[in-house]
Amino acid sequence: MKLVMLRPSYSPENSAGNHLAIDLVEDFQKNGIEVEMIVSVSAKFKGLPEGYKDNCKVHRIQSKFAGQGLLTRMLRYIDESYRMYRKLVSLKDCDVIMTHSTPPTLPPLCILAAKLMKKPLLYWEQDVVSESILTTGIAKAKLQKKILYHIARIIEYISRKGSTHTITISEKFKQYHIDSGFNDSKVSVIYNWIDTDRIYPISREENKLFDELGLDRNKFYVTYCGNLGVPQNVEIMIDAAKALSDYPNIQFIIIGGGSREKIIHDYIKRKKLKNLVIFPLFPLTRACEVYNLGNIGLVIGKKGTSNNGFPSKTWTIMSAGQTMISCFDIDSELSEFVRRGNCGIAIEPDSPEKLKEAILQIYNSADKGAKYGENAHKFVLEGFSRKQSTMKFIDILNIMYKEIN
Repeated sequence: MKLVMLRPSYSPENSAGNHLAIDLVEDFQKNGIEVEMIVSVSAKFKGLPEGYKDNCKVHRIQSKFAGQGLLTRMLRYIDESYRMYRKLVSLKDCDVIMTHSTPPTLPPLCILAAKLMKKPLLYWEQDVVSESILTTGIAKAKLQKKILYHIARIIEYISRKGSTHTITISEKFKQYHIDSGFNDSKVSVIYNWIDTDRIYPISREENKLFDELGLDRNKFYVTYCGNLGVPQNVEIMIDAAKALSDYPNIQFIIIGGGSREKIIHDYIKRKKLKNLVIFPLFPLTRACEVYNLGNIGLVIGKKGTSNNGFPSKTWTIMSAGQTMISCFDIDSELSEFVRRGNCGIAIEPDSPEKLKEAILQIYNSADKGAKYGENAHKFVLEGFSRKQSTMKFIDILNIMYKEIN
């Protein structure tokens, strides 16, 4: 079987979800599926590093539009999607097409390509853009928000209806499909996963990052690792650090980058904090060390974020054996997983005070924190490991392939 996969990014760029794509490509190849990729690259991309070699054939598309403004972002989405579509229809050797939900203008064009090429299309829904428009503040004016919301809903409906099959990342997302009138047999839920052979608990003595970053191995660390974007209300971590500045043994680490990176840096400077440091993202090859820095790993999302996403860093934190504090919608699947697995503490979003209390609760009970970490690692091993998840993709692709042969 020959699969063409379209994505918003891929290695060697550091971007959310790239580790999932790498896992899929490797496991597809091990199971006899040939993979060719069409991916977009950021404005910062200047070519592959010397000595770097892709693990499959990759076509990289770079938009001529750069910037974070709403209009520029929309133009970039359209430009990237069209260029990726043109590349897709130019490929002659293909059995199945698989598209990501980002950029949101890409799936409808993949549907058109699939019809022209007479190939089945697998739609991997990682986010729900219409809901993110309502919850993240991407659009400020009410009329602008309303218009964008309805456009996004139309695009999502087309993407779901026109695809042969959809893989979505939560039961909540699947319910959106059912509520829209789609047969649940056309939708599968496969949660994002983590490679437990690559991310696992290591001791601080083994972790070279402590030396490289000049961190005291005897301190108690609270870490946030990942995207610094609109949905991630990282300010509540900074506010909690300010509130805990009288606890010299409690230190805070942010490792990340994104559209709000400068805003976060400026916010930290205004707070004049001595107990918080921020570093850029590290390569995926160092993720095990990164996620073993903290006693506590944070997952942060604004109120309503669970309606449009599920943070994949959840499983990375758990796989490293970190105690988790989720600052997320209390009624979300994420919060339910934290409670069910007894992996940490789930608190309401947007509350620095609740975060401070949760941190102190774990700080003042070392045994409880250690138990949370053990439970987290066990929880991932039992239900969210790489092999279990990627095999579900492979089974679905094999069914789609057999139906056309």
